[in-house]
Amino acid sequence: MNAVLSLWAAYWAAIFAQLAHLRRQEDGVGATAFARIAGLLLAVGLGLFLAAHSG
Repeated sequence: MNAVLSLWAAYWAAIFAQLAHLRRQEDGVGATAFARIAGLLLAVGLGLFLAAHSG
């Protein structure tokens, strides 16, 4: 189950990273927030991935 959740978190991190990139190209409003959300989701995904493979 942790592996599935880590893939889900990685998927949404990619979505938020793309949104941050697009916002940065347009007017920059909200780009930092989207980038931080993407980073947080990547950290959560990595933690879940490591938990799934350590146990």
